[in-house]
Amino acid sequence: MNAGNINEQGYGTFTKVLHWGMALMVIILIAVGTYMADLDKADPNKMELMGMHKSFGAIFLMLAIIRVIWNRISHTPELPEVLATWEKNLSKTVTATMYLLMMAIPFSGYAMTNLFGYPVSLFGLIDLPVLFEKNIEIAKLAKQAHPLLVYALLVAIFAHIAGALKHRFIDARDADVLPRMMSIKPRP
Repeated sequence: MNAGNINEQGYGTFTKVLHWGMALMVIILIAVGTYMADLDKADPNKMELMGMHKSFGAIFLMLAIIRVIWNRISHTPELPEVLATWEKNLSKTVTATMYLLMMAIPFSGYAMTNLFGYPVSLFGLIDLPVLFEKNIEIAKLAKQAHPLLVYALLVAIFAHIAGALKHRFIDARDADVLPRMMSIKPRP
């Protein structure tokens, strides 16, 4: 299977690398963000972690944009025919919600940083463009939205995983979608 193409059984290598790489990144970003939020403002580690969190968040946003574009230009396997219409619609809704949130979360962090009057920097080496002028009131809204969007993403991720596991272990054998994204054999 080459990097861009799929066959009837799964996604291409590029899609799999994006999927699993971003899955790992989102776990780390959420863990670091949660830890960092609980640190005292005077803790020197907080600023260092915040800089790393923002840098990787900006990279994550770029990867999410690449992923959306790639999803539009590459072919993806159809959902199994054995799935009910409501399951197909739910799968598409959860997937679309995850894509939207994977862009909205880092964008809200980027906006929050700009609105508080700071640039977003990639590892202290490159300042990214300032998209918003300082506005503390709107910055406070972005600060409230950021973790709420993360919670929404966690719900969507849970639904995504639960659906894949349901299709693997509960539904008919032909409903198993996990081998498309993982190097595992289909159910016997």
